[in-house]
Order: sequence, then C-alpha cells, then structure tokens
Amino acid sequence: MPGYWLVLSLYIAGLNTVIRYQFWWSVPLLLWLSSLLVIRFRCRVVLTILITIGYVSFFIAQDAKLTALAQRPTGKVESTFRIHADELQFSGTTITGFAVMPNRERVRLTWFCREEATFRQLQTTHVGYLVTGIGNYEGIQPRRNAYNFDPIGYWRSRGIIHQFVVKQATIKRVDTPTGAGPFINSRIRTGHSRLVAWFETLPPGLRDYGETLFLGYTRRDFYDDNVGIQKMGLVHLFSISGFQVAGVYVLWRKFGRWIGITRERSLLIVQVLLVVLLLFAGGVQSLVRAVLLAVTQAWRELGWLRLSAVDAWGIALLGGLLLEPGVLHNLGGQLSYLLTFGLLWITGKPGWWQCIFLSVLILPVLLWHTYAWHPISILANLIAMPVFTWLVIPVLVVGIGTAWWGLTPIMSCCNALINGIQFGIAQMDRVPGELVFGQPPLLLSGVALVGTVSWLLGRRRRTIGLLLIVMYGVMFLLPRLATGGFVAFADVGQGDATIARLAPRQVMLVDVGGKMNLPQPPWATPQKRDFQAQQLVQFLRGKGIARVQQLVLTHKDIDHIGNLPYFLQQMPVDNIYVPLGMMQTEAYQELVAPHCRGASVQEVQAGMRLNRWTLVKHPFKSGAGENEDSVAVLVETGPKRLMLTGDLDQAGERNLLDDPMLGRVPILKFGHHGSKTSTASGFVQRLQPSVGVVSAGVKNRFGHPNQETLVTARQNNMQVFSTAESGMLQYCWSGKRDRWQAEITSPIQLPGRP
Repeated sequence: MPGYWLVLSLYIAGLNTVIRYQFWWSVPLLLWLSSLLVIRFRCRVVLTILITIGYVSFFIAQDAKLTALAQRPTGKVESTFRIHADELQFSGTTITGFAVMPNRERVRLTWFCREEATFRQLQTTHVGYLVTGIGNYEGIQPRRNAYNFDPIGYWRSRGIIHQFVVKQATIKRVDTPTGAGPFINSRIRTGHSRLVAWFETLPPGLRDYGETLFLGYTRRDFYDDNVGIQKMGLVHLFSISGFQVAGVYVLWRKFGRWIGITRERSLLIVQVLLVVLLLFAGGVQSLVRAVLLAVTQAWRELGWLRLSAVDAWGIALLGGLLLEPGVLHNLGGQLSYLLTFGLLWITGKPGWWQCIFLSVLILPVLLWHTYAWHPISILANLIAMPVFTWLVIPVLVVGIGTAWWGLTPIMSCCNALINGIQFGIAQMDRVPGELVFGQPPLLLSGVALVGTVSWLLGRRRRTIGLLLIVMYGVMFLLPRLATGGFVAFADVGQGDATIARLAPRQVMLVDVGGKMNLPQPPWATPQKRDFQAQQLVQFLRGKGIARVQQLVLTHKDIDHIGNLPYFLQQMPVDNIYVPLGMMQTEAYQELVAPHCRGASVQEVQAGMRLNRWTLVKHPFKSGAGENEDSVAVLVETGPKRLMLTGDLDQAGERNLLDDPMLGRVPILKFGHHGSKTSTASGFVQRLQPSVGVVSAGVKNRFGHPNQETLVTARQNNMQVFSTAESGMLQYCWSGKRDRWQAEITSPIQLPGRP
C-alpha cells in the first residue's frame, strides 16, 4: 500500500528526536503517526513493530555509546593520533580539523603549531600522518553566548564528544591504513585534497564557486568574500547536495548508453560512483539524503523495489537515520529532507510556483536557526535557480576545463562572468528590508511548518493562508511587544560587552569587546573573520533586535572597542558615545572614526543622560580615553539599578562617592574585569550591591578576578558571577519580577531576587 514507508519514516524520525534530544513536542506527532500506522497499514503491524524495535535499540545504543565516551577521564595526555591533510584547516599558527585517537575515537583537533616546517608540511601535502603530541584531551567546549552556534549539540550529532588540544607535537611518519576500507577512504581523501590544492590556483571566482559546487569544500573566508549568499537564502545552491548527485546519475547513464554498457550493469556502476562521491565530499550531511534517494531510484529501475516517490523518500530518510542518526539535528540535514519532501507534492507545477512554495516551506526552519528573513530572497531564488542551471554551472565547467588545458584567455572570460554573478549577489545584499524576527517559539515554528504542508494538501487554502500570515505576524511582533527587558553580560573572553534592552525600542550596548592580536610569525596564515563581534550580532538578532540606539565605548582599550569595525558592518547603530577627550586620540581615529557608518558620535561626561534609564557618572573632565577616563553609567534596569564602570580605577571610584544622590546599587559590574586596581572596598560599601558580575576570559593570564576583589565581595556579602565560569549572564525582568540565568550551568545558585 503506497505511503507506508513515508509514514513509518516520519514515525521513526519522531522517535529519534525524543530518544536522542528529548524533544517532547514530537510526542503528539508520534501518537498521530502511530494511529495512522495501525489504522491504515494494519496488515504490516508486525513489520512496523520489528522495524521500530530495531531502530529504537539502535538509537539507544548510539546514545549509550556517546554517553560512555563522555564519561572517559580527561586531562593532559601524550598520545599518537592519526590525521589526514584533507581534514585540516589553517589559521594563524593554529591547525584545526579531526584526529583519530589510538582507541579509534574520532575527535576534534586543535593544534597550536609553532614550527614553520611542520605547519608548511601539513599545509602543502595531501596524505595522512601519524603524529605524537602532548596536549589536553577534553570535552567539546559548550556554547558561551545565547543564540550562537552550539558546539556540543552539533558535534554530538556527528558522533564526536571530545577534542584534543595539542600544545606540542611531532610528525612520526606517513600513515598507510592496513584495512581495505580505511585504505580506500584514505586514497579518496588524498585525491580530494590534491584537487582542492589545484582549485586554489584558479582565479578567485572559479576557485570559490568550483570548490563549493564540485568538491564540497568551503573555504574559511568564503562567505566573507561572497557577500549576500546567506542573507539572500542562496546557501543551498552552494552546498554539495542534490544537483551534483543528479548530475552524476544522469551523465553516467547517458555515457553508459553511449559506450554500450547494459542497463543493469550501468545502474550497478552508478551506485558505486555515488558512494565514492559521498566519501569524496567527506560525508556531507546534505549529500547523504541525495545519494540514498538516487540509489533507491536505481533499485526501482532495476526492479528490486516497487515503490512510489513518497515511499522512496521514506526509505531514504530511514537510511539516513542509520548512516547518521543525528542528521535531523542540524540545519543542513533538516533543509535537505524538507526541500525534497516538498518537491514530492508539487511535481508538474511551474518552476516559479515551486520556488515560492519551497521558500515558504523552509521559512520556519530558517527563522529558528537564523532569526531573520529577507522578502527579496524569494526573488533572488527565482532568478538564481535558472541562472545557476543554465549559466553558472556550464561556465564553471568550461572555465575549469580550459584552466586544466592552459587556455588562459577563455578561463579569464569565464572567471569574469562568475565575478559578475558575485557582484550581482553582493548588490542584492544591500537592498533594505530584511526582517529580523528573533528566534520564534518552537511551538509556533512547528505549527507554521505543519500549516504550510496543510495549505498545500488541504482544501481551505485561503483560510489556512490567512492563518499563516497572522502567525508570522505574531512571530515578528512578539519580541517587539514583550514587556520588561534584560541586561546581558556577554562572554567576549578577556574583554567587555554588556547589552541592555531597556524598552522594546531602546537597546543600549556598553563596549563591544576585542582581542589583543599577539605578534605572529611572518609565515602565519591570516584570519579575517571577527568571531566575537559575530556572536554579539547573533545574540541581538536572536532577541529580535535589528538596531542599537546607544553604543557606549567606555575607553580606548582594544578589549573594549577592538570588535567595533566588524560589529558596525553587521548592526546599525544610531548614537555612539565616548569619554570626553577621546575623539582626539589616535585609537579613536583608527578604530572608531572610519567605521561609524552614519552614526552620531558624541563625547560624554558626568551628569549627561543618554536615555530615560541611563545617567553618566564619569568622567568629570577631559582625558585621553585611558582606564582612569572610563565612562561609568548608572542604569535603571527594571526593579534594580546597575553600575557599569569600564576599567575605572579605585581613584575614579572614590570620586563617584562625592555624589550625594548615588544611593544603593544592587548590581555592580566589577571594573577592569575584577582586577585589584578597581572595586575599592569603600566604593562597594557605599553602593551596597548584592550581586557582582565579572567579565573575564577563561583561564586568563591576568588571574582575573583578583583574590583581593573577591575578598572585598565576601566581606560585603556579595554573590559574584563570572563570564569565565558561567558564560553569558542575563538579568531579566518584567514589572517587579526578575530573574537571572547563565548560559553555562554555574556551581553557584543564581539569585532570583538578589
């Protein structure tokens, strides 16, 4: 009976989300699917039970295996591990990638390599190596700021629990696997690495598009150098997935007929080619589904399976859950299966209609992961799909082919055409109108997804369509109509960045963090992306914030303003405030003035009010933007007051005590990251804070917070929380009710009402 494998695969996928990720919202869906299996496919109840038992046992076993791995002892070790050059990336003097430990556990690798010869050897060769190194074998580090990439969840879905941080290592010899499977896989990886190296010699346009579309390799700077791809929703076009698989399938079938290979033998060979393609691309999640569907199609043509298209999709999903049980945990896997699921029901529709429907179908998933949507992305996809099919792909094939044969003039023309496509996408990125939704409630996202499918399959399309429009309107308005506010002490390492939403349309940011760039050897590989600023922007967008009204730069130190250039590229700011006298400094002219992008810049001093809730308490006189000139602000945060002092020293704190209107301040952000040069005992006694917050880096070389500062806090009955221990700290309020929350579970109980 058609539809059985489709319903069964959705049921197994629901069980997967409950068992592996405790996603309890799947339970109602599971009950509905189980009733369908019992009522509509009663003759296959025994088969359903057997398959269910098999998959549940498999999921539980996989989860138990990962849990057992997580319980292994960690710490400093000396070990010999295997690596392959094809799985390594290079930035500065750091090598990242994957390694296989002696117990065959696959781990994330971070290697701080100081030897140029070793660095160059790994960067320029294409084989596997046995390496002996000393470092820390530890768990994957957790996410430190809300709404950012979740390393533990992502790598656990890929079966990886630990990382090996190597401090010192020596290459022993080239690794030659002994087993047939590992040997073949190593050879494929070596071939892939050699091709990537050759593609790196091509002109930038052919290089970037060719690597991503044909090799499944995305350069570290790809999205920085190709602006607009993410915002326009064109990422799926640059992921090795269905179109490469379809291309291999169709081209081989035509070639096989041309050289006279029998139909049956051709279909067997194409399956081998698809498996090689999967291995060649490194097991990309979005490719798993496409390969399985193509193999299923080959089986259908061979007569081994008699299935409808929807059941073939179900078989592919069941196979994907066996090969990679965590495939549905990540955006790539979710989009891959969802897009092909949508295509099952719109075959025969015009191309423009399919494009619009698929854009709407994946919208709830995109909003959950990316928090924003640009209406022009529908137009971009309508244009991009035929352009890629009939222009980009043929131009790439010709350009790469002529590069191989040394026909430079033709190659240059092809590269110029690709550059034109890149320029057009970059111009679309500048079109205003992006809608920042924030991360919608999970229940609303699920209902919107089910509603879109119901709209396609149901009869009352007008009613369902109106309900969907209302639902997206609610998603967009929720963060803007929310009462109360929050203060988030972001984890930017050894730096400062505090975000305060004081009202729905009143967002203030105090400092943006920054990282001191230590001297690097001349052979180090440069790094372009500013990850700290990117994390701040992601948090703001996750909260539904598309604009910052006030940005206070407390003083000129890099750890407070170093991330400003990249931050201002990504987030509009209305007003920037600096301490009195700082606009005459060299740091301001280099790090602030060239990047303001139309924002109003103003120097501030004590007594100025930045908004209804924020009063400047320091500086009193003009300075050079040094620590002693830091801007200090008193902020009315819901039912409590908060004092932020930048890196103000104890002498400056004592000057604040001359203000008879200062009063009690329940929340104090310790100055200078908890250094003993700030947070004087008399200052704390006057403010009488009950909570102190320290913004400091994990295991920072300064030893912040200083023990003297912690003693002062204990003597004044304060609870102290540090971003080094707890990651981002948030203080939230609604009316007179307030609460604290930490991104990483803290050993100290956070107070509900300090």
